[in-house]
Amino acid sequence: MEKKWTVVDALRHSRHDWLNCLQLIKAHLSLGNTERVQELIHDFVEEAQQESRLMNLKMPLLTELLLTYTWNSSPCFLEYEVLGNIHTLTHWDEAVTGWTKQFLCLLHGAADSRTENHLCVTIEQEEQDTRFFFDFRGKLETTDPIKTWLTECETKGLSVSYSVEHEELCIEIRLKEK
Repeated sequence: MEKKWTVVDALRHSRHDWLNCLQLIKAHLSLGNTERVQELIHDFVEEAQQESRLMNLKMPLLTELLLTYTWNSSPCFLEYEVLGNIHTLTHWDEAVTGWTKQFLCLLHGAADSRTENHLCVTIEQEEQDTRFFFDFRGKLETTDPIKTWLTECETKGLSVSYSVEHEELCIEIRLKEK
C-alpha cells in the first residue's frame, strides 16, 4: 500500500483500466446488446465524474490512495462516492489519509480473502460539515483488532462512531473544526 507510483505507472494502469472498459463495450456490441452498452457507458461516465469530484476535494494523498487501491492485490473491492457541494479539504488530507491507511491495514489483516469483500467509502459534504463513511460487507475472520483500534483512534480532530460485526462494518468519521 506504500508504493510510490510514477507517472508512467499511473498512465499504464489507467490505460489498462480504460482498455478493459472498451473491451466490455466491444464485446456487448458484437453480441448486439446495445442496452447493456448504454448501461456500461453510463457507469463509466459516472465513475469518471466521481473521480473528478474526489480530485476536487484537493486531498491529493487520499485521492491517490483511493484511485490506486485496485492496482495492488487486496482482499476487498473498493468503490467511493463523493456527495454534496464540494469544498476544499486540503488541511485534512494528512490526518484522514493516515487514518484510512491504518484502517485498511487492519481491514486487510482481518478480511477473509476467500470471500467476496466490498468496501464503499462515501464522502458527504454539507455547508459546515464533512463526514466519511466506510461501509464493509464481506467476512472478517476477527473483529477484535479493529474494535480495539477504533476505540482508541478519536484523535486529531476526527470524531469516530462505528458498528463492527463479522460480516458488516460501518464507520463514520466526522471532521471537527481545525
